[in-house]
Amino acid sequence: MLKKLLIWILFLSLTGSLIWCAFITFKFPYVGIYLTLNQQNDWVIEELAEEKANKKLDVRVGDIIKRVDGKLPSENPVIYKWKSVEQVHQVVVLRDGKEYEFAVDNKSSISYDIVPLIEASLCLFLAGLLYMKLRQSPSARLLAVVFLTCAILYLSRGASVRGDLLGKFLIGNFMIVLPIVFYHFLVVFFREKGNIQLPARILKFLYGIVIIGFLVRLLYIYPPMVTTIYSFDATVVLWIFIAGFITNISILVLLYFKVRREKSYLSSIVKSVLFSLFISFLPVICFSFIPELVASHKIIDAVYTSWFILFFPISFAYLIASNQLYDIGLVLRRFGFACLLALVPSAVFTAVFAFLFQKYADEKQILFIFAGSVAMISFVLYSVEYFTTRLEAFLFPRKFRLRTALKKISKNLGVISSFRELKDIVLVDIVQTLEVMGGAIVFQYEHDTEIIAEGDIDAAEIKQLLQSSALSEHPLYTCIEIHRHEEYTSYLVITRNKANTLLGKEEIQWLHLITSYLEVSLENVHLIRKLTAKMQLLASQLPNEQSAQDIQWFRKIMFELQEEERLRIAADLHDTTMQDLFFLKRRFISLLDKYAMNKEDKEHLNNIVNFVEMINNSLRQSCFELNPFLLKEIGLIETVRSYLDKEAYHTPFVLKFKEERASAIEAKDLTTKKHIFRIIQELLNNAKKHSQASHVTFTMTVADHAFVLTYEDDGVGFNSAEARRLEIGSSGMGVEQMKGRVLHLNGRLELDSREGEGTKLVVTIPIREMMSV
Repeated sequence: MLKKLLIWILFLSLTGSLIWCAFITFKFPYVGIYLTLNQQNDWVIEELAEEKANKKLDVRVGDIIKRVDGKLPSENPVIYKWKSVEQVHQVVVLRDGKEYEFAVDNKSSISYDIVPLIEASLCLFLAGLLYMKLRQSPSARLLAVVFLTCAILYLSRGASVRGDLLGKFLIGNFMIVLPIVFYHFLVVFFREKGNIQLPARILKFLYGIVIIGFLVRLLYIYPPMVTTIYSFDATVVLWIFIAGFITNISILVLLYFKVRREKSYLSSIVKSVLFSLFISFLPVICFSFIPELVASHKIIDAVYTSWFILFFPISFAYLIASNQLYDIGLVLRRFGFACLLALVPSAVFTAVFAFLFQKYADEKQILFIFAGSVAMISFVLYSVEYFTTRLEAFLFPRKFRLRTALKKISKNLGVISSFRELKDIVLVDIVQTLEVMGGAIVFQYEHDTEIIAEGDIDAAEIKQLLQSSALSEHPLYTCIEIHRHEEYTSYLVITRNKANTLLGKEEIQWLHLITSYLEVSLENVHLIRKLTAKMQLLASQLPNEQSAQDIQWFRKIMFELQEEERLRIAADLHDTTMQDLFFLKRRFISLLDKYAMNKEDKEHLNNIVNFVEMINNSLRQSCFELNPFLLKEIGLIETVRSYLDKEAYHTPFVLKFKEERASAIEAKDLTTKKHIFRIIQELLNNAKKHSQASHVTFTMTVADHAFVLTYEDDGVGFNSAEARRLEIGSSGMGVEQMKGRVLHLNGRLELDSREGEGTKLVVTIPIREMMSV
């Protein structure tokens, strides 16, 4: 409770402080007049900040401040404490014995008002986003603190330069906090992402320095001590900031040399952190802080160089959120090369500008034109790949259409198993993409030619041209050889496009790429056709060779391999997928219990939990069908009864099961029961796919020392005399599998079916002679 109270007090204090700093920033302009007290106790202008409100006042270095807002300078708290003229509306100066009165313009400065506000708003937005979306990650929470620290610095700087006590207090403290929080983030980040333990005990000492600085700056509220403390505070703060940066860099460099030879994900993380830290802090330190400390003059104002500080936290916000690591070295090399390419055109453009406007252009304008040209051209060159990819559909519509079609065709090639699918899935897309009149895939065998055609193309002419070896040189066709096999040679033939012109070079290259994909796919289709034909032949022969005991070993091996594969799949499903779903469900339930949610989110999460449970139940049923373990526990009859009762809820017909004095089957071994169970499974699957029945009945009986399984339905039926010639995929393979199992058990299968009169199938297996091996 106390911890939450302290957090709320800190939050409200910071919020109020930031609002106050923003108020001061927009209420008063930044005047930028710095004073010194001479021997006559006159406040003399010592320095004028560049491009600030003082430029419009026509004041000069050496002028004496006589009055500020109608009062003596010593009576103004800002002048007395900070030796600067800020938060004023009127200034009277003495120059060459004459007094001059100036009114301060209240117009905002973009550099010192708008830019810091944009920077602070961006930091606050990213801090809030990280905390709300990734608060479970310790490194994300600390990165949010880094963004918050940057936001405080950006907002307090505007109030600080305007002579506000709170602004100077905040910027002095948080300039020291920033490198320490950066280091704290690195400690947590490397522990979370790479299990690297950076020195963490030093953090207590570093935060102790922050507390000491905080206590010292509390003396700002005591006027006699303000001038003494402020005279060295800014210098100390800048040196501590630079020292913190050097310390962070040194630790990362040592860590990089320690892990660089591993060439692992960890070494890539360290390198990315190191480069990002350099890019973030090097500009503000080298171009703003060090020149101010050494020469009392900034090369570039910190308002502009401080933008780079955001590079580090933004890049690692992306890394934490996406869990992806970008190659910072590659980014820098690409951008550096883009800058080199931009130098020549920028120099030429700047030279032309300087020549044409030599009477009006000064050095600053020329330098700005050159630097701006380099930056803009570099950005365009660096991002051209990204934008051309994103806008490819508009910039290069032909290329985009070809590339999209290539992705689609290459994806579809993986599911092709027949020549009909080859036409419907691939050839149609090729013809539509190229906008040609027609296309064909041709297979030239030794004594025959097979053509799969789409669109307006003359198959007879193609066959004739191919036999005369004139197809490749024909002016109306584009012919590309796909694959040369010992049994056949395949070709892709495309007609002219609909504008009656031949295909262009880009389209020809695209077709060559397509044929390289087609080569493998066609070989697979050819092998599938050969294997399918052999399996059909074997499946039709096995059940009719009841007297040929020499093929019983084949049936036995085939059934054993099937059972082994079913057991393996069932075990994999149970040990991996079902376990993952179980833990996923627990995680969702823990989220429901842990976090307070609105009614809509809670209902949505409950639906997800129910959906996961439904998937788990479905997988559990699939595992049972693959491995009917209940056969061993409760026997064949009760297992079949349970299985059919569950299936009855999902079948499009009324499903019934009858058992009449069939308990003798329970005395048989487990292998025999599995064969019978598989026969029932196959009968039910065939009924669901093909029977169109309204009633299906399974009956188990034992009569005359034989087990009898009867299947009956009132569906569409078929000509039982033609059952032997059923093709694979039309239930024929299922019938042959059942016949093989029945023969393996020395049984008999009787099939009675007529078109429109339903189907009856009777399996009779002698109990005393059942095979269990």
